[in-house]
Amino acid sequence: MSQFDHIAERHGTVSEKYNKDLIELFCGNREAEPFWVADMDFHTPEVILEALRAELSTGVLGYVGSSGLISTFSTFVQKRHSWQVDPSLTVIAPGMLASIALLLDLYTRKGDSVLLPFPAYKPFVSILNRLERNIVPLHLTYEGNSATFSFPLETYTKAMRENSPRALLFCSPHNPTGMVFSPETLRSIAKVAQEVDTLVISDEIHSDLVYQGEVHTPFNRVSADMGLRSATCMAPSKTFNMAGEHFSMVVCSDRIMKQDLVQKLESFHVGPDYLALTSARAAYQGGLPWLQELIPYLESNLDSIEELLRERGSTMRLIRPSASFIALLDCTALLARLREAGHETLAPSKEAGYLSHFFGIEAGIAVNDGSWFGNGYENFVRFNYASSRERVKSAILAMIEAEKRLIG
Repeated sequence: MSQFDHIAERHGTVSEKYNKDLIELFCGNREAEPFWVADMDFHTPEVILEALRAELSTGVLGYVGSSGLISTFSTFVQKRHSWQVDPSLTVIAPGMLASIALLLDLYTRKGDSVLLPFPAYKPFVSILNRLERNIVPLHLTYEGNSATFSFPLETYTKAMRENSPRALLFCSPHNPTGMVFSPETLRSIAKVAQEVDTLVISDEIHSDLVYQGEVHTPFNRVSADMGLRSATCMAPSKTFNMAGEHFSMVVCSDRIMKQDLVQKLESFHVGPDYLALTSARAAYQGGLPWLQELIPYLESNLDSIEELLRERGSTMRLIRPSASFIALLDCTALLARLREAGHETLAPSKEAGYLSHFFGIEAGIAVNDGSWFGNGYENFVRFNYASSRERVKSAILAMIEAEKRLIG
């Protein structure tokens, strides 16, 4: 039996994922079981919890330094990605979204264009809208027959040349499709960005969770050879299930960028707090064995989902990710039938859509509606499978049974 067959009990806690008011808002049923917010139901690695207990045992949450942490991070990424980071270009920063917002604020201005691939993680859109940047959408190519997404290089090149965006907000591996980009694709992306003088901000928060047989290429490794301006952002948040501890590492392409970012952080007096630094240090020092056990478990959960959908004759299709613990399900046929039925009780709220309401009400399962990731993705839902195999199977079966009751 795997340690991941046992999950943490978070019902009734302050967890956002298990917050009944939020669950009701997103799926119409406050009692639905949550498979939406992107944190795992597994216990955070014991090596991290032990480090936190040790710090708390002092009885003082005082000022804390970050000495040696960049070196610890460098050692980790060398082991995980065979990537030799330049410590002199690496910056300890707050959580991923804060780092991205700070970089956008540094290098773009109101009204500037920023290219963003879709489907997109909704907070990216929120950040750009609040900073009053002009979003240039780039829709990834979806092939329905194979249930796969791909990066449209020709469309990307055309959009970049026509709009000359100040920045490209990239997500690698991609959320929510789980796509891992090849070195060749990344070089093509970088070449065009260099041609039009576009800064690339690469969110690589899911990179440590690439699956067996897959290889993640940090964007900095590509851009450094070309002299392209880029910021490669990583974090232990998703990797080690410590998303509540806001911490990230930004690897800058040059010393000027590093100086700019450090000055920005210092001017606002922002950075990771005591427990975030403690958690990150412990994760990068001793979390790799836990991660190496986690990844095959997640892959086995994907196998179970595919098997259940196939065996039960479901019209839903899994867009199988190559990284992370969240996956899109193509529910095109189900959505078409749902719209035909026109149930008033399944009408979407401003925070959800037809599919999330359907599964919330009819299956008792809370998932992210595809519309949360942009217009045109209403036929998908995002399912978080970082839970025990038994619980994942139960959720998928409930969704299949709800589908059968509707479609017949």
